[in-house]
Amino acid sequence: MIRFKKYIHFFSVFFLLPFLIKAQEGTRTTTTSGSTQTGKIMLVPFEPKLYMSEIDQKVNQQTKWNFNQIRENFRHQLDAQLKLKLQSIAPVVSFYSDSTKMTKDLEYTYLSSNLSYDPVTQPSSATAPTKKQEGIKNGQVAVEINNDKKFMNTKLPNLEVLNYLNNKYKVEYFVFVNELDITTMMNSYDISSDTYQRQVAVHYSILDKTGKTISAGLATSTFSSKENNPKKIVSSTFTPIASSIASKLAVIINPPKEK
Repeated sequence: MIRFKKYIHFFSVFFLLPFLIKAQEGTRTTTTSGSTQTGKIMLVPFEPKLYMSEIDQKVNQQTKWNFNQIRENFRHQLDAQLKLKLQSIAPVVSFYSDSTKMTKDLEYTYLSSNLSYDPVTQPSSATAPTKKQEGIKNGQVAVEINNDKKFMNTKLPNLEVLNYLNNKYKVEYFVFVNELDITTMMNSYDISSDTYQRQVAVHYSILDKTGKTISAGLATSTFSSKENNPKKIVSSTFTPIASSIASKLAVIINPPKEK
């Protein structure tokens, strides 16, 4: 009789064991303490027609590149610098990753977006404040938000394009580069060195998957009129601009911990 009871008990445990294991597995979590799950970032380059430059002739003299080559170089390099800075925050999907397969989606994004000149307002309370550096000392770059200017802003008539991109690429945040300007600053002319400063201005908009604007405005940087090497221009100006734009999204995805 005792042996029969042990026999029944053994098979009862053997029968229930898979269910007990499954129940325990259902309570497990792969998220470690303090970690956050973030969605991907999609990087949308500016349309080629929204490239305004006053230095192409000088760059051509240095490189022998034609207008299209100069424009595409700056367009591609700006995308590369932004991707480099943004991917430290979350995975980045760039339309330059596979231009052939993604061309139609990029065109669809352009056709689904409206652009308008809007006043550059103060950064929202959700973003980190940007300190304006006045003047240029020893050729150092100053990245700033200029509240006296207007910028090219992305407006979406509906959210269909965001829903499409979110479903296809699993992205939750969108960084739109709306326009790139490279202009001369003749009011900075220095007689002693016979030089003046040039300004790179990137118009951008950062949206989440619901269409809410996280940050938008101008990020600017300066460099000397003596510099006409595209590689050096990118290194000295695009890098700090990309850092500035990425910082606006970083405070949303990875907010600073309260002390």
